[in-house]
Amino acid sequence: MLPYLMALATSANIGSAATLVGNPQNMIIGHFSHIGFSRFSAALLPPAIIGLAINFIILRAGFRKILKEAVIEGEVHAIPTLDCSLFAIVCVVFVLIFVCFVAGLNLAWTALAGAVLVMVLARRDTHEVLKLVDWHLLVFFAALFVVVDGLSDTGLPDAIYSRLQPVFGSRVPTQAWNLTWFSVAGSNIFSNVPFVLVAGKWITRFAEPELMWKVLVLATTFAGNLTIIGSVANMIVVESAREHLEVSFWDYARFGIPITILTTVAGVAVLLLMR
Repeated sequence: MLPYLMALATSANIGSAATLVGNPQNMIIGHFSHIGFSRFSAALLPPAIIGLAINFIILRAGFRKILKEAVIEGEVHAIPTLDCSLFAIVCVVFVLIFVCFVAGLNLAWTALAGAVLVMVLARRDTHEVLKLVDWHLLVFFAALFVVVDGLSDTGLPDAIYSRLQPVFGSRVPTQAWNLTWFSVAGSNIFSNVPFVLVAGKWITRFAEPELMWKVLVLATTFAGNLTIIGSVANMIVVESAREHLEVSFWDYARFGIPITILTTVAGVAVLLLMR
């Protein structure tokens, strides 16, 4: 079971780097950087694909004995009846949302408009749908923006950057690699969303800001694979499987560490080659 849990968590983290709506830090960076949806994916999709390939090779090699002897067993559950009309509505709206993203429309308003359109066309009880919204998470992110903005007003982030600026260097490749390791460390110490909110204020001071935004996306996203607590995806997967399998910190880290290092190095190298 462990190989499949690892593959699910690590692949979700790596794949989320490919689009502006892949994860919260991507959306924040998209808002601050004003990089278009298409331009963003054109740059980040190749590193994500290469990262998934590296991820597969590491997990396939590391679990080769277990996978060779694996036998999939389980009860056959009844498949729920498909609501064809609702499925058609969702598919059409999803395509429209994607087209609007590519056209450069505002991500938040487009997603909200799509959700409203589905709710109206489906003619379902909206109270049941709204109960499924994670309001606690939304309040958490709103409060996080307030706290980080307050921190920025203290001048501490600027003071930190003034001390670190010589470390980042002046050449573009040097800045990219130094921002990478700093982002990987910062994301695992402070969590990627708070780190992006603070580090995002430094990017305009680099030699090539747009490239550094993309490096920040890649590093903070791939950094989620480093440890079991590196990303929300990891914790969701581990907690969901707790009744069947206990995954220790080292069980995850012995694969997460090499996956993070190799995918991040390969991804940044691709970004530098494509700039």
